[in-house]
Amino acid sequence: MSKASKNSTSTFFFDGRLTPAIRRKLQEKRRQIGLPYQLIAKFFGVNWSTFRKWELGPTEVCELSVRPRLEAFMKGEYDVQLRGLVEARVCRNYGSLVPQEVLLCLERVSNAYRLCHERPDLRDSMVKNIDQATIEAMSKLISPAGSRPAPGDGQP
Repeated sequence: MSKASKNSTSTFFFDGRLTPAIRRKLQEKRRQIGLPYQLIAKFFGVNWSTFRKWELGPTEVCELSVRPRLEAFMKGEYDVQLRGLVEARVCRNYGSLVPQEVLLCLERVSNAYRLCHERPDLRDSMVKNIDQATIEAMSKLISPAGSRPAPGDGQP
């Protein structure tokens, strides 16, 4: 491969348009680092829903003032700094007791709950389902393997 073609493939330029490829790159980078929407949004000085719209739509173009920082984010220039924020947040809030994937799950549930603010029925259903899943998981952990009813035997 020639020097010119190497440079052209490694060069990344962001013109502010949030194309499907750019949206994927934003989401992949945020998830790779383990950033919840609230934390990445605070880093960029925007609302969490703004960053979510950059990733998922409907926003098509970001503000001019944010473009250089978004480009640097996608290039990985802030990775070390952002990982430090994530680690500090986890240690401050939970110490090392809760794994990162659990924290991300909690963040997703929290975001979904907030998005359902106009649908209390969905909120109630979500909480009920989470409670039920937690109860089932805990009962499997504390019940001896032989004392649990077999799946489909009609036991409640």
